[in-house]
Amino acid sequence: MASLFEQGRWDEAVVAVRSVLERLPGDANALGNLAVILRHQGKLQEAAAVYQQAIDLHPNSADVYSNFCVCLLALNNPGQALSMAEQALLIAPAHLGALVNRGNALKALDRLDEAISTYRQALGINPVLFPALINLGAVLNQQNLPCQAQIHAEQALAINPDDPDALMILGTARQKQGYVEDAISAFRRVIVLRPDDVKTHSTLLFLLMHDEMQSPAEILAAHIGFADCFEKPLRTHWQAHGNNGDPQRRLRVGFVSGDLRNHAVAHFVEPVWARLDPAVLELWVYANSPLEDAITLRLRQLVPHWRKVAALSDDELAAQIRADGIDILIDLSGHTEFNRLLTFARKPAPVQATWIGYPGTTGMSAIDYLICDPFNAPHGLYERYYTERFARLPSTGAFAPAPSAPPVNALPALHNGHITFASFNRISKLGDAVFAAWSRVLCGVPGSHLLLGHVDTDALGQYLIARFAQHGIAPERVRVLPRVSLNEYLALHQQVDIILDTWPYTGGTTTNHALWMGVPVVTLRGPSRAHCQSAAVLGRTGLGDWVADDVESFVRLAVQHATDLDALARLRAGMRARWQASPWRQATTVARGLEVGLRMMWQRWCAELSAEHFEVPVEAVWSRDERV
Repeated sequence: MASLFEQGRWDEAVVAVRSVLERLPGDANALGNLAVILRHQGKLQEAAAVYQQAIDLHPNSADVYSNFCVCLLALNNPGQALSMAEQALLIAPAHLGALVNRGNALKALDRLDEAISTYRQALGINPVLFPALINLGAVLNQQNLPCQAQIHAEQALAINPDDPDALMILGTARQKQGYVEDAISAFRRVIVLRPDDVKTHSTLLFLLMHDEMQSPAEILAAHIGFADCFEKPLRTHWQAHGNNGDPQRRLRVGFVSGDLRNHAVAHFVEPVWARLDPAVLELWVYANSPLEDAITLRLRQLVPHWRKVAALSDDELAAQIRADGIDILIDLSGHTEFNRLLTFARKPAPVQATWIGYPGTTGMSAIDYLICDPFNAPHGLYERYYTERFARLPSTGAFAPAPSAPPVNALPALHNGHITFASFNRISKLGDAVFAAWSRVLCGVPGSHLLLGHVDTDALGQYLIARFAQHGIAPERVRVLPRVSLNEYLALHQQVDIILDTWPYTGGTTTNHALWMGVPVVTLRGPSRAHCQSAAVLGRTGLGDWVADDVESFVRLAVQHATDLDALARLRAGMRARWQASPWRQATTVARGLEVGLRMMWQRWCAELSAEHFEVPVEAVWSRDERV
């Protein structure tokens, strides 16, 4: 029986273990083996029933309770799973499997501090317990403690140098510390070891967009490689769509996202959903995160149909979308965490598009359109690097500032006596070219200081300060701060005169927050849409003179703006009024443009025309609503 199990001959193994149970009804080992086999077959409900039978017959078996915990976690029932693990530990307090499983259940419940404590308890009993090392490293990364996560990943790799989970933890830890090349190397090793790991493929694609050495053509090729691996085998199974082909009828539009909570994506979709006309579009949401918060509840009030789909397989979700009769399905994640691109790869809706969550291409032929605007996708610059066709709206620049944002204060330099530059982008966005250019800016503005946020460890802070010291910047001119709450982060802008942007992956949400707080951003527009995000935000706000086209211009602009304090003070004082006066920043502009754009996509499908680049005329939006 063990041999059958090891060979993956599940059906034969089931027959073998059931024959044992016929001879020995209620045998604890046989029931446990049957449940494990059923679990590996994906028959989770049957496995759960067997575990319950085993518990009823053997209520003092810690092993049964611990293994039942694993099954319940697979069934996405972490609360009951935690109860099973804790029952096992009441029977056997030092049960290592139960300790690890308890940690996993706490992790699934987002009780991360307790999960860390539980994994450490297991390691206190056995310091080289591999599952505890792996799971502890993963949770430490979630808690933004990458230096500690790296230690445990390296301990795990010392035991098994080719373990893909340990390599993923190491790669994530290196990414969070700003070592993008190391992270890319680790994730590439994972893909060699586990070529069918779709999540790692997506993570690697996301990282490649941060690597200043990657050309847009190379990045496109990598994304197409993803589609060749995961989408291509599914294309022969695509089915015709039976949606009503009336080009003028009300459309069912579905949005798929795992970020409908306290996340950047929510700032962009909330004001638009609130202004979409329900007589034109019927909204359906497929929320792919098990986590919800107050923002989730707020978003749910804006749409009539909301489905929680994190527990569904890609086949199940695709079938649900077909059953719901969705006409146009919109991805809000791209190759970021919690994406459901493999659902889109099954082509469950006649028309599919991607928007907001990812500046690159998906690489997939199943996604017809990229929703963009002339600010983040100037004509002729980026089309050749995308498999999607560009659906340009007049603007996609709606953004909901935090209601609790503090007021804009006077220019700090006027009372500090020096300019304070800052960056609140992820540290993984800082490459060699960024360090060099920022250092030139600091040298060009004597006495200026630089403030860096999201620096969660002392080791990372010392590393960053040392990198600037290599360019002649004294340590006392660079201040690092840890990750803080949203309100505290926004308040930090009251200490900042000018934001310095990163590249090739520029700011997006951070740039919007900065402008709302009155702080202008110097950015560098480059050869990809990731390299154009801040330029788009500035362009929609009428701040094109803060956008550089090369490094020399970036340094020159930053120095010039820093030397004109009167102009900086006036700009700061009037920034919110400027934002509110720009028609390109208004959610109504985006909502009306989206309605027209989706209608144009739908009409092409009804006419049996393939997707093509198109642009929504400004007149088509403003003629519908003159209040923008």
